[in-house]
Parts: sequence; structure tokens; C-alpha cells
Amino acid sequence: MISVNRRFLAALSACGLAASIAGYIGSFSWASADNIFRWYIPLLLGWMALFVPIYVLEYPASRLPSFALKGFSRGMPGWVAPCSWLLSLIALTHFVWFAVHSGWGVPTILDGQSVLDARGHVLKVLTQAEYFKLRAAGARAFATMLIYFYFTPVMYWWFPRPSAKFALSAS
Repeated sequence: MISVNRRFLAALSACGLAASIAGYIGSFSWASADNIFRWYIPLLLGWMALFVPIYVLEYPASRLPSFALKGFSRGMPGWVAPCSWLLSLIALTHFVWFAVHSGWGVPTILDGQSVLDARGHVLKVLTQAEYFKLRAAGARAFATMLIYFYFTPVMYWWFPRPSAKFALSAS
């Protein structure tokens, strides 16, 4: 039986995952792509808050680089680790696509003009359509990273692990 704490953390993780997926879907609408960015900081902070208990419960194994891809899935269904790998690959692909198309700049508006900005240097003047396309691509790249980040806590708290089975059983 899953403890109350595990259920609560699983529900919070699922909400973060759902919000990240909604952000990804919303990024296809040019009008909402700019509005999506304001939700990413709270979502990122929420993921950190959900990952801290996992880090503590699984210490020292949680310090290993492979923990996020396969270490956390020990004792879970066999599809969890491959899904984690797939989500990381999708996030990396979105990030690379955005980086290639933006030239490592950030689409922004300077003096009323849409430009690709790289630390104060204008790389390129953009049309409004190019600006919205790149902003939406950036939003999608960040949303896919958040989806990948939230997948780990959702699976961790949803499927109890033998090593942390009684660690949060205070109900």
C-alpha cells in the first residue's frame, strides 16, 4: 500500500508532468508561446522540490550520472527506463533543433524590433513570423526538458521501490 506522503508526491509530480505537457501543446500556438515562459520557472522549482526527497532517499546512488536514466527505475516495470531514455532523446533533439535554428541566440525584442540576441550582440533581425517561430521552438525545447525531468519523480513516487519502501511510510 502506498503511503499518504508517496501519494501526495506522486500527485504533485503528475501535476507538474501534466503542466509540462500542456506547455508543450500550447507552444504550437504562436499567441501563447510567449505566455508559456512565465510558467517554466515555477515548474522547474517544483521539480527540484520533488527531486530533493528522491536524492536524499537514494543517496549515494542518486549521485551517479546514470541515476536519472536507469538507476531510479530499479524495481519498476521494464518500460520505465526505455521511456526515460526516449524522453531524454526527444528533449535533446528539440534543444539541438532550436540551437541550430537560432544560432545560439535568443529571439527577443530590442527597441521595438524582433532580433536574435546573443549577450547584447544582434545576430540577425527577424521578421515577426520568424520571431514567433523561434520563441515557440524555444518553449517546446524547454517543455520537453521539463517533461523528461518530471518523468523521474512521477515514476519514482508512483511505483514504490524496495530500498525506499518504508522511508516515507508515515501516514
